[in-house]
Amino acid sequence: MFQKILVPLDGSQRAKTALPVAARIARSTGASLLLVRIVYPTIEYTRYPRVLATPMELDNQIAEAEIELARSNLRQIAMSDALAGIEVAIQTTMATDIARTLLEIGENAQADLIILCSHGYTGLKRWALGSVAYKLTRSSTIPLLVLHEGDDSRSRIYTTRPQPLEIMVALDGSTLSEAALEPAVQLGVALAVPEPTTLHLVEVLPFPARHGHLTPAHQAIEEAQKRIIAETQCYLEEVKKKLMESSLAYHNLRITTSVLVHEDIAHTLVEAATDPTVQAAHMPGTEKIDLLALTTHGRSGLEHWALGSISERVLDTTRQPLLIVHATVAEQVASS
Repeated sequence: MFQKILVPLDGSQRAKTALPVAARIARSTGASLLLVRIVYPTIEYTRYPRVLATPMELDNQIAEAEIELARSNLRQIAMSDALAGIEVAIQTTMATDIARTLLEIGENAQADLIILCSHGYTGLKRWALGSVAYKLTRSSTIPLLVLHEGDDSRSRIYTTRPQPLEIMVALDGSTLSEAALEPAVQLGVALAVPEPTTLHLVEVLPFPARHGHLTPAHQAIEEAQKRIIAETQCYLEEVKKKLMESSLAYHNLRITTSVLVHEDIAHTLVEAATDPTVQAAHMPGTEKIDLLALTTHGRSGLEHWALGSISERVLDTTRQPLLIVHATVAEQVASS
C-alpha cells in the first residue's frame, strides 16, 4: 500500500487539482504527503556564458525570495483544512530541469506514488512548450497518476467519499505490462473501499482490417488470428485467476477480461475507456471507466521512435485520469 505520495505544485489552481485525490488516498492508506515546488529561474544564465559565466552570479537575494514565497505557499496548503490529519512535508528548490529534479526528490524521499495535474495541451503545442508529465512518463520509476486540466470524464476518483470504481488495465501479454496491476488494485482499494473496485483487463491485438474478397490466404490468416485471440483470452483469464488468488484480492474486487482488435492500439485503448458503445459491444460488465492504467517500457532513441510509445500517445489523447507504471530494469531482466 502507498506510504509516501509526492504532489508537485507550481502555484496554479490547475496543479492543486491533485490535492483532494492525494488527500483521499493518504487518509485511506495512512500515507504521508510530500508537497514539492520547483522554482524555475527567471534567466538561464548558462545561455550567456560570456556575460555571466556561472549560475553563481544569479542574484541570490531574488532567488531566495522566490524560494521563500514558494515555501510560504506550500506551508499554507499543508496547514489547510483539506489536508487536516495527514502528515505533510514540504520541499522547495530552484532548478531548470523540473522533471529530473522531481524524480530525484521522489527517489530520495522513497515516494511510491506521484500525483500531478497536467496541462491540457496536446500535439504541437505540447511539444513546443514541453510537458513535465510527458517527461516523467518516460523516466519515472515511481508510479505516476496523471490528472488532466479540463477533465470532463466525471471520474469517480474526484468524489469526496468512496464510490464504486472501475479501472481499465491495458496488458500486452508480457510480464512487463503486468507491472500496472498492483498499483491499480492499490488505488482501487484506497479510493473505493468499502465499495467495490472492478478491474477490466484489456489487451488490444493490432491486426489489420480485412478488405475485399476473402481468398484462401486470407482465410488462413483469419484462422491464425482467431487462434491468437483465443490464446489471448486464455492469458487474460490466467492473469485474472492469479490476481484473485494473490494477496491483492479482497472481497470487493471484481475482474473482467476483454480482447479488442484494431491496428491503432493507443486510439483503441482511449476509445474503450471512454466510449459507452465500445464498452457495451466488447466489454461486458462495464458501467463507466474511471481510470486507465498501463505500463510504459521506457524505450528511448531509435527504438522509441520506431515502435512509438503507446503510453505517451494515450497521455497526449485522453483527458481521463491515467496511471502510468514504469517497467523497471529488474523486471525487464526477469522477463527476458
